[in-house]
Amino acid sequence: MTITSYGTGAYRSASPNSFVSTRGQLSDLERQLATKEKAESYGALGLDRITSLDLNAKVSSLDSWLDGISLADVNVKLATKSVENFAKLASETVNDTRSNSYVASATGRSAPQVLAEEKFKQTLDLLNTNVNGRYLFSGKTSDVQPTVSYSELIDGDGTGRAGLRQLISERKQADLGVSGLGRLTTGGAGATATIADEAPVHSYGFKLAGATSTSASLAPTFTAGPPADVSVTVASQPVSGDALRFKLNLPDGTQEEIVLTARAAGTTGSASDSFEIGVDVNATAANLRSAITSALTKAASTTLSAASSQVAAKNFFAGSVSNPPLRVPGPPYDTATAAPVAGTAANTVIWYQGDDDSDPARSTSTVQVDKGQLVGTGARANEEAFRVGLAQFAVLAIETFPAGDPNSQARYEATTSRVSEKLGFGGSVQKPSEIIIDFGSAQTSLARAKERHESTKNYLTTTLAGVENVTTEEVAVQILALQTQLQASYQTTAILSKLSLTNYL
Repeated sequence: MTITSYGTGAYRSASPNSFVSTRGQLSDLERQLATKEKAESYGALGLDRITSLDLNAKVSSLDSWLDGISLADVNVKLATKSVENFAKLASETVNDTRSNSYVASATGRSAPQVLAEEKFKQTLDLLNTNVNGRYLFSGKTSDVQPTVSYSELIDGDGTGRAGLRQLISERKQADLGVSGLGRLTTGGAGATATIADEAPVHSYGFKLAGATSTSASLAPTFTAGPPADVSVTVASQPVSGDALRFKLNLPDGTQEEIVLTARAAGTTGSASDSFEIGVDVNATAANLRSAITSALTKAASTTLSAASSQVAAKNFFAGSVSNPPLRVPGPPYDTATAAPVAGTAANTVIWYQGDDDSDPARSTSTVQVDKGQLVGTGARANEEAFRVGLAQFAVLAIETFPAGDPNSQARYEATTSRVSEKLGFGGSVQKPSEIIIDFGSAQTSLARAKERHESTKNYLTTTLAGVENVTTEEVAVQILALQTQLQASYQTTAILSKLSLTNYL
């Protein structure tokens, strides 16, 4: 009879439950060696699960901020580059207008004008920059293209909605008036000559601002009004070189001075800047009246025309969806006296289609870079610097200066001098550099937040690894120990399984 000793302590220690438990430990250690993770679930971490959950939440927040920073950084850099290119185009136009004098051409357009048209189109492309479906210069309406096309902006859409070219034409008609004297009236009789602002009082054309003389023989009297007027009495015969000066305010805020110089009988001179001394004071006054008319006609077709284009362009580019541009009421336009009125979306092209709320442009797009810290990265195509630049490119591109017009050179010079001055962004006008500085500050804030978060994330990740991960060496030692234990258990079990009374004896 064979007697098997099931109750021995040695056999109990090598029981199946012990094998299963040890084998389970070995399998878990092998998983840890492969995944480098202590547990497959938070619950299996024991008390460390609270630490793990907290650290993972913090890392997740950092990742969210870092993703937003990365995207915003790309947008800001592209927007900055667009503004830098715009500033470069404006500077090039200033140089073009200053270094190229008027040269008559068959097309009536100079090289700087042709270049200005191309720069205008380039600027529109820059302001319509799109990144992953987001327009960078459309404010809060980032899914809306901020500007209309060049052709629609300049010439309208062909359905009755007027473009800039038509608005400039309307304004010029209103400023020059029916007589072409800039809405001034001239007159006088005998030994007097008079100039007066047109009545009733309105905002178009020239406005008299004063008159002086270098000689007592020419006695001007200025009445401020409104309407203002000047009366000049030829008290006695002037001598050659005596001069009258009339100051005129223009609608764009500039001022023009007309100087009429007396010249001796029989001598030649320009009818727009001199008058002949007649046989008596009445004849001299008659010549003065003729010279005044000629001078005003020339000034109206040159400097006033240039100023008129500036006003129309400024009004046009000040327009937006909620604030359509101002237009001269009419037709007729050359007799208009009512103040400019806002157009409508049905009759006027609205060049800027984006968001035009009163809040700062940078605040139209923000990125959260930290708890309680927002960085503004927004922009609008209708910010003042862009409006000024577009208006000047447009004025230069639209105007023509026919070779057969004797006033073309003077009008060209009046136009280019204004364009050059405006593109200098002087005074309190917003400058492209100010926008670039804003974007630069945003980039600095983004970079600092990124550096701060990456440093914090590295620390948290290292701490989290100590909670959730294992070291290869430690696990390998544990696996080796278990393998040794299992081997010993297998050997003991094998020996005990062969134990009998006969073998024992």
